[in-house]
Amino acid sequence: MKIEDLNERLRDSVLIGDGAMGSMLYELLGPQRCLDELNSTQAEAVFRVHQTYLEAGAQIIETNTFGANRHKLAALGLGDRVGEFNHRGVKIAREAREAARHEVLIAGSIGPLGTLRQGKQLPLGEIHEIFREQAAALEERGVDLFILETFSELDEILAAIDAIRSFSKLPVIAQLTYSEEGSTVDGTRPEDAVAKIKTKDVQVIGANCTIGPQLLLPILGELANLTKSSSVRVSGMPNAGFPKRVGDRIVYPKSSPEYFAQFARDAASLGVRILGGCCGSTPEHVRAMVDALKNFRPSRAAHVSPGGGAVEETLEPREKTRHLASREPDSNLWRKIQAGKFVVSVEIDPPKGTSIDRVLEQVKRVMASGKVDAIDINSGTLARVGMDALVMAGALEAHGVETVPHLTTRDANIIGLQAMLLGAWSIGGVRNVLAITGDPPSLGDHPETSGVYEVDSVGLVKVMARLNQGTDWAGKNLGGATNFTIGVAVNPVADDIENEIRRFFAKVEAGAHFAMTQPIFDPEHWHAFLKKIGGASPVPVLVGLWPLTSYKQALRLNNEVPGIVIPEATLKELESAGAAARDRGFVLARRMLDWARTELPGAYLIPPFKRYEEVLELFS
Repeated sequence: MKIEDLNERLRDSVLIGDGAMGSMLYELLGPQRCLDELNSTQAEAVFRVHQTYLEAGAQIIETNTFGANRHKLAALGLGDRVGEFNHRGVKIAREAREAARHEVLIAGSIGPLGTLRQGKQLPLGEIHEIFREQAAALEERGVDLFILETFSELDEILAAIDAIRSFSKLPVIAQLTYSEEGSTVDGTRPEDAVAKIKTKDVQVIGANCTIGPQLLLPILGELANLTKSSSVRVSGMPNAGFPKRVGDRIVYPKSSPEYFAQFARDAASLGVRILGGCCGSTPEHVRAMVDALKNFRPSRAAHVSPGGGAVEETLEPREKTRHLASREPDSNLWRKIQAGKFVVSVEIDPPKGTSIDRVLEQVKRVMASGKVDAIDINSGTLARVGMDALVMAGALEAHGVETVPHLTTRDANIIGLQAMLLGAWSIGGVRNVLAITGDPPSLGDHPETSGVYEVDSVGLVKVMARLNQGTDWAGKNLGGATNFTIGVAVNPVADDIENEIRRFFAKVEAGAHFAMTQPIFDPEHWHAFLKKIGGASPVPVLVGLWPLTSYKQALRLNNEVPGIVIPEATLKELESAGAAARDRGFVLARRMLDWARTELPGAYLIPPFKRYEEVLELFS
């Protein structure tokens, strides 16, 4: 389809698209590992969904290819089937169109890569190639236009547009998804989106998903007013409403067709030229919109408000997402680091049971020495159940002990992580957090369970950085801001050191303030790491030190625990020490601590066998 052909159609009419493909397939077939795979395994079901929307009067149908890109498919072991799923998706849509009684356009559906949700960053060149590969497969098989939908990041949708325009002259619809506050997850407002996307060769700018018809209308009104002096048109495809979970199924509210009909009339009067539905919407909703606009003519109603008056002024935008200016963390630990004081933390494990008395007693003795500045608290080490680290931190903070609880992304989704962090800040008094991804459940006491891992440690840093700016992950204002000192882990002796360095810098870029290393046993390991990263660390680093107590322990750690490397000379020294190996291990650890004081801002100490007071011997 030529761009001028679509432009001509949108001058003379409002086109109605289809509704939800994903939720319709979910209702038909139940949960699936990959909806795009159904193009090959359940083609008849995909065909039937297309058919029901066409029977309802849809003039645009979208291919079932929303997630059919290499990045998403590779996570499911399907990365080599990009061409297959996209080709079959277009083929099914074309077959459905052949049976339609009216003219139908086929839009090649392209969704985001999901990197924001995963907290991962991909090089721009790789993002470009991923989108180009999918778009090329869709065009090769015969789509009429492209629809980019449900994008949460402006930069990503711009990259997708560039990828398409690197080879294609087909029309493009570009849709972001907005929250009820009127901004995307990355804080983009409609005016920001229009300003950037209009510079690209895009025919339609729109909004879809996340919110229902009523909340989408003001956003569509802003988009329409921002584009009314150009040839760019506006599209809108709301959800049926907010979903809920019933048993093992996701159920959307039964929004009435009449409700969608009124939405269609209001949106068309604002200047919207392509309408459809997203999650939870059905053929009944599409039929209602078709019927509502059967006599509507844009040429007679362009830029007219629902009340009949001409709309000349820009609609008053909803309250903008306010990101507070970045502040320096104000924890005592951070202030000491910034003042150049060598800081020391001692690592503890939360209790496995219900009592904290013994741990509290030990911690008090450690802190009474005056040698230790903070206590860092493991979180589910080796995926074993213990008291929550953030809760334990709150208990210690109540006794005047500064803490650095570890927080893993294994055990909670983004909603839960934010809830835990807000509670730890406001109620627990926690000011420092170490963001880690966490050991997989297969290592622990409950191997039958699944890890959540909606984000990894990089993503968790981004979550905390958002909270520090006064907004949650969805961009909603919190009415205040946290000010966490954000810590991250780094392993100077990782097997894949290049990937470790890449992730370390990604964590820093995401907002990390300091880092803590895996235990190291030789200064040269740190020097080699600095050389690989090109000099000094971009953030202060606390080195991990572990007093070894026996040759067998050292041998096991070196051979069985990932990320730990003990020099051969250290192993031989402990072996030759025999019964005095423990004393020798402390001598070596004391030597490492003395070295750390000359080159690093601090250290954290790992007590042997949870006997926390024993680390105080390192100061004697």
